Amino acid sequence: MPVSRGAALFAAALLTTSPFATFAQTAPSPPPATAQNAGPSPATDVKAQVALFSQALDIVRQNYNGKVDPDALTSTALKAMAGSLDGHSVYMTPQEYKDFQAGATGEFAGIGTVIEVADGKLRVIAPIDAGPAARAGVGAGWLIRSIDGQLIERTTLIEATRRLRGTAGTKVAIVFVDGSGHEVPLVLSRETIHLHSVYQRRIGAIGYVHITGFAQVTDRELGEAQAELLKADPLSGLILDLRNNTGGFIDAAVHVASRFLKPGDVVVRVGKSGSATSPITASDQGDALRTLPVVVLVNGGSASASEIVAAALQDNHRASLVGLVTFGKGLVQNIFPLQDGAQGALSVTTNRYYTPSGRSIQRIGVTPDLFVARTAREAEAAVKGGQAFTEASIFNAPDNEMQLRRVEPEVVEGPAEESAQPDKPLFAKPLPDDAEIAGDFQIQRALDVLQAKIPGGAPPTRAIRQYHRPPPPPAAVPTAAKPS
Repeated sequence: MPVSRGAALFAAALLTTSPFATFAQTAPSPPPATAQNAGPSPATDVKAQVALFSQALDIVRQNYNGKVDPDALTSTALKAMAGSLDGHSVYMTPQEYKDFQAGATGEFAGIGTVIEVADGKLRVIAPIDAGPAARAGVGAGWLIRSIDGQLIERTTLIEATRRLRGTAGTKVAIVFVDGSGHEVPLVLSRETIHLHSVYQRRIGAIGYVHITGFAQVTDRELGEAQAELLKADPLSGLILDLRNNTGGFIDAAVHVASRFLKPGDVVVRVGKSGSATSPITASDQGDALRTLPVVVLVNGGSASASEIVAAALQDNHRASLVGLVTFGKGLVQNIFPLQDGAQGALSVTTNRYYTPSGRSIQRIGVTPDLFVARTAREAEAAVKGGQAFTEASIFNAPDNEMQLRRVEPEVVEGPAEESAQPDKPLFAKPLPDDAEIAGDFQIQRALDVLQAKIPGGAPPTRAIRQYHRPPPPPAAVPTAAKPS
């Protein structure tokens, strides 16, 4: 039976070999085949699956009462195959892969959001700092109900991205749904988004570094920020702000962590399971930041590569973590081009990562040393629990293999009083000014923690309120049965 081009593409997706290095597994080898246990080899199984798809595709092509596009059918099948694995695995068509590569260069025109599709719903993971969405107050976890008047139902991530992006200066009408379930209609102008990843300033003798994501240029940008910070007087401490940092390249995270660690310290462990990992260690990035007191700011929008850095500095006792529990993505994806990208690409979850101490953060996140909210409203929401958008919210997210559970804080620090005005969005611009620093309670408490680490540092004098988890409702008291 002739094999159509669509079936050939499906075969390529099934049979392609990884161009990336793999990690050794320590699982026992299967017993050798004998007359009793011999069965079809994996290669035979794959060939049978390809033949089955080819037969089904040819039946549809020859018998369906209507026009059939074999390439479109194959793309749909590949998308369904990858999408059935987990919310992070996806098949990209050739055009989608080109768009992905263009976006990976760090410049595109859009509204400035990191989005994902979970349970058929289009959701904002985080607004990109200083972008149109961030300036309009769009928050992490908001849903997108419609784009330009068309309801979003069962859309793909790539299709949603295509509709949100466009030519700089054009407008797009979007109906969001906020965390309270209220519709928020906005008309946003697309802008050219430049993904500069590192911003720095001084707060007196304290350095402040905000990393928005981990791109290939992040380590170079951090080196430039470090040189700028040290150009004047010496620093007495540093705040590394990873809030709403949704991640990026592991290599970039390792380079950043290496600036704070000793060469040879474990940054992260990567493998198929916790019992079969390979450590990735810190390289020698100089000692300018290696002994400086450090506080890392994290929140529920800190994910993936930013969790690697936070956990590496926490496990190696190099920094105190201040903020809220992180997102909880402990998975690694690799991109596999098909026929050198001519037939698109697969993004597949290939490994898990673990903290230097061997702890899995999948679905549970990294727990800060000090629970602090940015605002009173955020503190109240944090102690209520169960409402945060986390890795567990993502479709088919793998479980935590170590059976660890996400920490729900009993007590969270926050401002003494709730502002009468609505909370301002975090990072409406990427580098906070003096007024924004004064109004950001997490930054203020990070400064307090650093002052406590510095010899002769003054104790904090600011008013601090502790927000407590409400007690569970009393159990219903059974009524005594009455004789009839």
